[in-house]
Amino acid sequence: QATSQAAKMKKSRAWPLLVFAAISCAPQLFTGGSQTSSLAFAERSLLDGLASLVSAAANLATAAALIYLASNLQKVRLPAANSRSGRASPSPGPKTAEFDGFDRQISVPQPELGIDAVEIHNPLARTKSVVMAKKDGESLFIKDSAEALLAMKSVFKRLCTNQKQEISVEDVIKVHRLLGEPMDDAEEAKMMSFFGMSAKDKQAIDFQHFMDWWSELHDSSADPDNYYSNERYRQRFKVLQSRMKDPKIANISTVAEGEATSRRYRVFFESGGSRLSPWHDIPLKNEDGSYNFLCEIPKWTRKKYEIATGEPMNPIKQDVKNGVLREYKWGDMLFNYGAFPQTWEDPKHVSEETGCPGDNDPIDVIELGTRQRPVGSITRVKILGVIAMIDDDETDWKVLAIAMDDDRAQNVNDLNDLDAHQPGLTQALTHWLRMYKTADGKKENRFGCEGKPQGAAFAKRIVEETHVAWRKLLAEANQSGKMKKVASGGNIFTDLALDD
Repeated sequence: QATSQAAKMKKSRAWPLLVFAAISCAPQLFTGGSQTSSLAFAERSLLDGLASLVSAAANLATAAALIYLASNLQKVRLPAANSRSGRASPSPGPKTAEFDGFDRQISVPQPELGIDAVEIHNPLARTKSVVMAKKDGESLFIKDSAEALLAMKSVFKRLCTNQKQEISVEDVIKVHRLLGEPMDDAEEAKMMSFFGMSAKDKQAIDFQHFMDWWSELHDSSADPDNYYSNERYRQRFKVLQSRMKDPKIANISTVAEGEATSRRYRVFFESGGSRLSPWHDIPLKNEDGSYNFLCEIPKWTRKKYEIATGEPMNPIKQDVKNGVLREYKWGDMLFNYGAFPQTWEDPKHVSEETGCPGDNDPIDVIELGTRQRPVGSITRVKILGVIAMIDDDETDWKVLAIAMDDDRAQNVNDLNDLDAHQPGLTQALTHWLRMYKTADGKKENRFGCEGKPQGAAFAKRIVEETHVAWRKLLAEANQSGKMKKVASGGNIFTDLALDD
């Protein structure tokens, strides 16, 4: 019965090709016939008649070829997953499912994920899956792209401390914590049982074993509401991969002290158990040419957090005016707002573009990605442009950037790209920066460069100028004895606070 149904499907799929062949050949056949007749009556030359006959024969051959292809459609065989467990059946060889030739799927080897790893791409359904071989001979079927799994593997390798590239249960718990979803005691006990571990610190989990656990934990058949959707974790692992690209940056954590609603609230930065300055000790640039964005104010919030340049180790605090904690009254931030470390807008330097001196702070950055970044988070970004704002007769550059782990980052490299992907965004930003202080009864802010945002090359030059100014600041502070160096392990951190 299944065979007869397949044959009927073949025939039904063949009819469109037959109709197409008939329609395409009919004009030539009739024309050829009339031309042959005209040749017989000597109304046309012999060569024209022969050409018409050859053309008609060629069209007949094309029709025959189409009919042959339509009646001999080949079927492809590809791995099929067990719909509930997410794992393909064991051998002899993986279990396969038949697909009609019109539903062709593409398989691409992925040696970076394993010797027998293959990505399966269905162009029509726009889905991607990966089949990986396990040590026990079974195949692991993961409903995600190879790109997403490579991001997971990158994070996995960062956690490995032995040559076998194996991690412990403690490391898996750490991954969940970094993803923002810590495991409870019951989940940890279930994981210990799954891996057959008696100790959390034993390193015996390889990448395939980890993905086996991950696939079962986030089995879509047990997730009807798609709470643990692949896309959700794909994006989180992408952020983790970007964060962990530089081990020194990955080891930096934040520690909050005081109540978040009090004037004593501070967010300190630590590495290896020692405090560091986010302003002076986090590098401005990375080896890949990206910049480190330090988030002070997350998007969709309005508390005015800032780096405390006048306090030891420069924690992040909420700004205070007349004894009151400051918030933006114009509305919530529509972007992540912060600064570039190791930069300084020198109050003794008058900018040619604005005619005003610097504001005595690290240069401000507006990150335009889709994700909200937490207070104190460090994100690799690319520079897109800059706005020359004048605030209380001081130069207050606003660098426009986008996170490297953002989905649009590969297509956005300058203001022109930004306007193409988000028309009107730069105008809206300029308007927001111009008007936000009017909610406090102040005048509108002014702008240099005729009020026009400048491109990436110009912005990078401005950032480099502020970096040079920061280096001079440290050199002068070192000579005057105001700067302290704090040694911790193999690191030397900087303690420098500006005078109010």
